[in-house]
Amino acid sequence: MNILLTGASGFIGSHLLRELYAQGHNIKACVRDPALAEKRFSGPEYIDDDFSKDVRPEKWHPRLEGVDIVINTVGIIRESATQRYDTLHRDAPIALFQAAANSGVQRIIQISALGADASAQSHYHLSKRSADDYLAELPLDWVILRPSIVYGPGAKSMSLFRALAALPLTPVVGDGRQPIQPIHIDDLVHAAVHCIQDPEDIRRKIDLVGPKPITMLKLLQLQRQWLGQGPLRPLPVPYPMSLHLAGVSGFLGNTPLNRESVQMLQRGNTSDVNAFSEYFHFTPQGIQEVLSRTPATVADRWYAGLYFLRPLLRISIALVWILTGLSSAFFYPTQESYVLLERTGISGVLAPLMLYGAAALDLLLGFAVLFSIRLPIAALMQVVMMCGYSLIISVALPEFWLHPFGPVTKNLPLIVATLIMLVMEKR
Repeated sequence: MNILLTGASGFIGSHLLRELYAQGHNIKACVRDPALAEKRFSGPEYIDDDFSKDVRPEKWHPRLEGVDIVINTVGIIRESATQRYDTLHRDAPIALFQAAANSGVQRIIQISALGADASAQSHYHLSKRSADDYLAELPLDWVILRPSIVYGPGAKSMSLFRALAALPLTPVVGDGRQPIQPIHIDDLVHAAVHCIQDPEDIRRKIDLVGPKPITMLKLLQLQRQWLGQGPLRPLPVPYPMSLHLAGVSGFLGNTPLNRESVQMLQRGNTSDVNAFSEYFHFTPQGIQEVLSRTPATVADRWYAGLYFLRPLLRISIALVWILTGLSSAFFYPTQESYVLLERTGISGVLAPLMLYGAAALDLLLGFAVLFSIRLPIAALMQVVMMCGYSLIISVALPEFWLHPFGPVTKNLPLIVATLIMLVMEKR
């Protein structure tokens, strides 16, 4: 089959891409960065695509030439300045579906979300349902798969749950009894492949869920046990407070934690697995079964333990540079700064230029790191500047190496921490 796969570099899309390629399908893999995708997995044909911009059918027509099946896996759990639910879940998919109908595509497989139904309330679910409803009216074959929380290698939601489970006290919404029914990525991929191969049973909406519901509290207990960290110590957080805390969680970066996800959790995320089993002719795996046969690795434990420390590391490094810049420019006695500069060979008109120029650069780099603006460049500049400062001080002011407050020796762990931040903040 000739298949156009959108979201091919995402969690679901990347797993599906590898399976379809292994089965010998010809794939046009739509990604935002084809060069990066090619480095990660070579073989398929990668196409430059940006769902935040490709919201007109004519953008899709050239890409659909010779395509038999379209699979849309694009989805975001939280919005950003450039990625909005309505654009990525509704406008771009509708443009794609309309173009596919015009181009003679045989079948569309839409990866939607459990809860994107008549009772949908969240903006996330409503945007997904809009595209689903549009697709259901088109004169072609379609299957709409609505998965619950999907877990497996690379799953953002499960990474968050593991990180929560690894905390000394694990916050839970209310009593933690919200029912969920997660499905493993392998079962989702198996289901999607079945939809490609099945020539008859089509034009259906199918919920993809695990074999039975479990509570969020039970899921967290399983994750902590899997990490080998003893019994869970839950910290109940009232639902209104959970909403507020999730609303200010942006400093964590692109995580599934936001008001929408808390609201969807509180609503519950379950369905009848019998319809799944009857249609796909197999029973999905239970999460306890998967965990029991997949031991946690050192990398799993490290990732869970560092999950919440990663943004704190970035923020603390940023604050060091911001406060240093402010102190140099406004708070530390100017004449004492000039005395130190003179000992390094900088005096006269160059002294204020160096003092306030360096302070401005400190502030600029600090805010760049704080808001993740050109973060790799900003962090590398910080490392270069710290090495430069340390070298100059070693030559002109060597006694500062022995200063009890360690103004130079503190550069050593800060340089290493910055390099660690660079590794942890990579996409």
